Amino acid sequence: MKTIVILAHPNIEQSLVSKSWVNALKEQHADVTIHNIYETYPDWNIDVAAEQKLVGAHDRIIFQFPVQWLNMTPLMKKWFDEVLSYGWAYGPDGDKLVGKEIGAAVSAGSPEEAYQVGGKNLFPLSQLLSPIEATVNFVNAKYHSFHAFYGVFSDDLENRLKINTQEYLKYVTQ
Repeated sequence: MKTIVILAHPNIEQSLVSKSWVNALKEQHADVTIHNIYETYPDWNIDVAAEQKLVGAHDRIIFQFPVQWLNMTPLMKKWFDEVLSYGWAYGPDGDKLVGKEIGAAVSAGSPEEAYQVGGKNLFPLSQLLSPIEATVNFVNAKYHSFHAFYGVFSDDLENRLKINTQEYLKYVTQ
């Protein structure tokens, strides 16, 4: 299964989690395409045709981003708005994503307990990511769920990240 990770981290070099995940993918799974849209489009002018061709060539699409303000990063949202267009992803002849597996790999600053009903962030991460799941359903693809790293700013980051990175590799490749 050909897999692409659409990476949407505005500052990957400063990243703790996404950078670790990407480095592990490069080392252990060179067959996975990593497409950094902040690097590719520093001016935010997305080449829609090129993106559609790239996505179309893969069976599994993983959107990877840090949760910012309880949402995806701004360029990732712009990417969704432009690339998943009428006549390509949905509508007449909009069948280019039918049957593809689509999921999300996200890092969240707050600990997992903050992402619960009544927690600091009020909602579970699954609910905050539900627009992605709904989009996957809308374009007749298969939702591959999500993988998360919670508590980026915790004291035990290094040990948890090592374990989580192995889980991330399985999520992306299996």
